[in-house]
Amino acid sequence: MRDEHSETIQRLQLTRTFILNLAAFIGFFAFEYITMVFIQGSILFTGRQRYEMLGIGLILAYCFVRYGLQAISGKKFRRRVGVKFTWRKIVGSVEKVNWPVASQFKTIIGAYIIGWSGMVIWNQIDIIFFYKLNKGTTENQNAIDSLLHTGGTYSLVMFSLLIVFLGPVMEEILFRGLFFRYFKSEKFPWLVVVLSGLIFGIYHLSSYTWISLLDLPPYAIIGFALAYVRYKTDKLSSSIIMHIFHNGWIQVLSLLMMIH
Repeated sequence: MRDEHSETIQRLQLTRTFILNLAAFIGFFAFEYITMVFIQGSILFTGRQRYEMLGIGLILAYCFVRYGLQAISGKKFRRRVGVKFTWRKIVGSVEKVNWPVASQFKTIIGAYIIGWSGMVIWNQIDIIFFYKLNKGTTENQNAIDSLLHTGGTYSLVMFSLLIVFLGPVMEEILFRGLFFRYFKSEKFPWLVVVLSGLIFGIYHLSSYTWISLLDLPPYAIIGFALAYVRYKTDKLSSSIIMHIFHNGWIQVLSLLMMIH
C-alpha cells in the first residue's frame, strides 16, 4: 500500500511539474509572438507611430531575452537588492550558452550541411509534385518578401536585422533553450529533439490549411538540425550561431536578388 501510495504521489508530482512547465513555455511562446508582432507591425505604420511600435517591441525583446536566459539557467526572476543585472552574470554562468569549442564547430557544420541537403531534396520534390499548389515558395517567405517591400528603406534595414540577428536569438532561446529546459528527458532525449524541430516548423507556417502543410518539411528539417546541434554540443550558443548563419546568407542573397 505504501509503495502504491508513493507511486501515486510521484505521478501527481510529475504531472504537476509537466503542467507548470507547459504553462511556462506557452507563456514565453506568447511573449515572443507578441514581441514579433510589435516589431514587424511597425513596418505598417509611418512617422511617430512606427517608432513607438518599434520601441515597444525592442523593450519586449530585451525582457524576453533577459528573463528567458534566467529561466534557462534556473534563476529566479526577482533580483536581489543591490545586485546589478549584467549579461555576463546571466550568460557567463550558464554552461549551455558558452561559446562552442573548435571540435564542436565540426558538429555544427556537419549538421547544417545535412539539414541544408534535406531542404534542397524537399525543394526538388516540392517543385516536381506540388509546384502548382504553392508556386515554388513558402507562404512565410512570400509574407517576408511582401513586408520587405512595404516600408521602403526602413523595412529593408529593420527586417534584415530582425531576420539575421534578433529573430534567431529569440527563437533559439524559445525552441532550444526553454523547450529543452522544461521538457528535458533522460529516457527519451531524441523525442525532445524531434518535437523541438517539429514545433519550430509549425511556428513558421503562415496559415494552417492542408496546402500550407507543404511548407512544414523545410522548416522542420532545419529545426531538427538546430535541435540536434543544441543537444549534441549541450550549448545554446551552437544553435544560435547556426541559425544566424542560415538566415544571414539567405537574407543577403534575397537582398542581392531584389537589387538586381
